Amino acid sequence: MTSEWLQQSVQWMQAIQAVGWLGWLLFIGLFAAACLVFIPGSVLTLGAGAIYGFWLGIFLVLVGNGLSALCSLLITRYLLRDWAVKYFAKYPKMEALKTAVEEDGWKIVCLTHLSPIMPFSLINYALGLTSISVTEFLLATEVGSIPATIIYVYLGTLIGNLAKIAPEIHRHRPLEWLLQGLGLIVTIAVTIYIARASSVTLKKRLQSGGA
Repeated sequence: MTSEWLQQSVQWMQAIQAVGWLGWLLFIGLFAAACLVFIPGSVLTLGAGAIYGFWLGIFLVLVGNGLSALCSLLITRYLLRDWAVKYFAKYPKMEALKTAVEEDGWKIVCLTHLSPIMPFSLINYALGLTSISVTEFLLATEVGSIPATIIYVYLGTLIGNLAKIAPEIHRHRPLEWLLQGLGLIVTIAVTIYIARASSVTLKKRLQSGGA
């Protein structure tokens, strides 16, 4: 069963890769659309690593991430502002977030994406009610999204490698798997540390902003 699943995965990856740059655009659009409707992008991020490898996978995910964030901001700011004002007024944490962003700008935006305590898509919609510039918002969003993107793409790359070498896995050198596994452990550890530190800082700032 596992062998069949891996072989099907290989065929699927090869079909996507054969489309070339059109496949890149399809992935970016799909990623952005998923985030806009509150579908977690983690599975797609894993897929990017499995299909496109580490560096290209990271690039495509960050482009899709930036596109979805930009669309969320503009939708709130120019299309649904009145509705968003009423909706987010019900949530003190979001009100505190808006206050903090007005005072500290990109630093708070970056922290919100480094920390897992607030939902990515909801944050982007809420920030459309602030006066932060589009450039500042996008740069902070992308920088804050890098650690989680790296870990999911890296894991996806390992899954992709496993699928590709499944027919001859018994000949694969154990040292290579050991090094890749250690790399994954280190990446996870660093990401967890960053997320926890960011969560503590963000909670303190939101508490002071909501006071």
